[in-house]
Amino acid sequence: MELDVTWRRAIRVWWAYLWRSLIAVIVGSVLAGIVGGVIGFIMGMMGADGDSISMLVMPIGMLIGILISIVPIKLILGKDFGEFRLVLIQSAPDNKV
Repeated sequence: MELDVTWRRAIRVWWAYLWRSLIAVIVGSVLAGIVGGVIGFIMGMMGADGDSISMLVMPIGMLIGILISIVPIKLILGKDFGEFRLVLIQSAPDNKV
């Protein structure tokens, strides 16, 4: 049975997503910092300048952030919110030819 989208329900879903996202941001930042630090250290030992290190490390950090950003969505899909849960349902196929 499909329920109406109310502010109360929307806020419950938003909160479930928000706090998981905050944790993912913290974990992603720490992970990106460690990876960036290791790569920066190795490149520094090889004689690379700061600009070269930044040009490599920044996109890697962004990629880590993008990859981790899917985790909160995955965690709330299927979550039981008491009176409802988030699920994916297959839509009816289009009869367009």
